[in-house]
Amino acid sequence: MKIVMLENRYKTFFWDALAEYFIEQGHVVAWVVQNPSFMPKNGVANVIAFPSSRDARALSKSYGLEKIVRSDRYINYFGGDTSHYEYYYAEIERILLKEKPELVIGEATLFHELMAVDWCKKNDVPFFHPSMPGYPGGRYSIYLGDTKDAIGGATDLPSDEECYSLAEAIRKRERIPDYMRPSLPTDHGRTFPVHGSFANRLLLIKSYLRGERFNTPSPWRKRKLDKAVSRRLIRWSEICVEKFKLDDGCRYLLYPMQMQPESNLDLWGQEYREQSRLISDLADILPPGWKLLVKLNPKSKYELDDTLINILSVNHRIIPIPFEMGMDKIFSRVHLVCTVTGTIAVESILSCKPVVQFGPGILSDEAGYAHANSVVEIKDVIARIEVAQFQLADDQGRTELVKKLYFTTFPGFISDPASLPSVLDSKNIIQVGENLIRVAERCI
Repeated sequence: MKIVMLENRYKTFFWDALAEYFIEQGHVVAWVVQNPSFMPKNGVANVIAFPSSRDARALSKSYGLEKIVRSDRYINYFGGDTSHYEYYYAEIERILLKEKPELVIGEATLFHELMAVDWCKKNDVPFFHPSMPGYPGGRYSIYLGDTKDAIGGATDLPSDEECYSLAEAIRKRERIPDYMRPSLPTDHGRTFPVHGSFANRLLLIKSYLRGERFNTPSPWRKRKLDKAVSRRLIRWSEICVEKFKLDDGCRYLLYPMQMQPESNLDLWGQEYREQSRLISDLADILPPGWKLLVKLNPKSKYELDDTLINILSVNHRIIPIPFEMGMDKIFSRVHLVCTVTGTIAVESILSCKPVVQFGPGILSDEAGYAHANSVVEIKDVIARIEVAQFQLADDQGRTELVKKLYFTTFPGFISDPASLPSVLDSKNIIQVGENLIRVAERCI
């Protein structure tokens, strides 16, 4: 099988370990490399030279890349533009036409990866985006292209008793998602710097000075943005001192914010990626007797903006939750949860808590779940809750949802080794590689 893999900063070194396994199994591997500071060792690396000023041009509408533009974190957060788009699309197309892949593997996050996804769609080539959902833990899904459609079906399903036990562990908050595990400099096998460390920042600065200006922001601009986040976190805490109080006579809608930049919102939940506006809209539709609780993401970044701070300051129907307060302290006071694509949706069903979701996800017709196409539709859900007509999942339904989590995932860890060094363990590489090839052979 001919496989093309896509460079993605430190994730490249995990992909590279998989590439070595694929080659050992008799497959042929080539690469599309956008940032040469992260070069793979196995397979043929096709490095795209950084465009010169004469390569820059306005993006033609004929390319149909509007969705990529809306997803591009460099444009959304770091002041970038699309003047490099036509150059890169032409280069990616040239490489893929030359390599003739039967399968492309990568993330669906950065602009050059999304361009490869677009090419694969147009040429009927499967694009696998392996990624770890929050639950059931220690497992990953294979998403097709830039969707959240998990392909393939695992066969290592646990018993009903084991599934129920996991549902209970999640309900009691004894099990947390893998992505909430802190990254530690002492993690066994660490050979790459922790994200945000001096060594990591130095490498990215070198990359920027070398010419990578399309996924790597200016270090000065990033420093300015990070300082602004720190300032807003202080203001958030001040507002919490003024406003955080739970009233026994009030009902609460909880909105846990999702970190940005991140594919969950910038790609899969594009319509709702302006979270400050979504929060304002949610507060506006609440009936008398309801208030909106807003919880920051534990790894809060650029989703916390000045607009949101201003909204929190003046809107008496919105109550910010103190940053240090865990979900376990307030979840029992919540009457409805709202999310775009967050893991909280699964947690809510398994905890017998009503939930409304705007974006795509694994949930479909589960009791306790409602999908909304607009904020206004939440009014109907609230009305049903108020008259006790919103059905919640029973134990059998919760057990079946956990089974679904297993069926749509495979055992193994997917991450960059800077965040999770153990992904490079040889057993993990073999386990992940075997399933990727097995699913690919069914798709081709």
